[in-house]
Amino acid sequence: MSPLVLYNEIRDPSVKRIPDSLDRVLGESGIAVATFEWLPGDEVPQPYRDLLVHKNDMTSTLESFHGSKIGLNTLRASSDDAAYTREVVLFSKTSGKPVEYGAIDIQIGVYEEEERALILEGVEPLGSILNRMRPGYTSDPFGYFSLKASDVCSAHFNCPAAPSLFGRFNELVSDEGERLATIIEILPPEEPDGSARK
Repeated sequence: MSPLVLYNEIRDPSVKRIPDSLDRVLGESGIAVATFEWLPGDEVPQPYRDLLVHKNDMTSTLESFHGSKIGLNTLRASSDDAAYTREVVLFSKTSGKPVEYGAIDIQIGVYEEEERALILEGVEPLGSILNRMRPGYTSDPFGYFSLKASDVCSAHFNCPAAPSLFGRFNELVSDEGERLATIIEILPPEEPDGSARK
């Protein structure tokens, strides 16, 4: 596992490790977790601060920012008895623009049968499923980061160069305190005035 001291604006800073499964997925896509530059939430520039530094789910946050429902492309997935791990790209259903690259460990065993079926189908973002079927959960970010990721830029965000990208290491938690998922969420370049880049 990657031993990283992360910043958390919701509670006291703590040590949290990125799961091996997410580290492996990211590494296979050219993202080295060791190159993440961890940032306090108040040092994340806009508009990324508004998009990342909060306790809300990313699906509804991105829907509000882009003025569009959000779709899911599952790039690859694997599972074991405890977790369902997948690499994904979220996109605007209106424009087709990619709005997030992510790697997610879903604690599949904690979900009801209908929820599991929808998750494993891999066509609807987890946030959309939870907002409809399991309201009351929260995001509990462990840290925020910037990184250079030319492979992700060229493959998923259509970046002309390799700008700094921003993201967060996040956990979704039920209102009973049960861990639902652990996620690395990385955003594409956006306009500095806070408007969505077309």
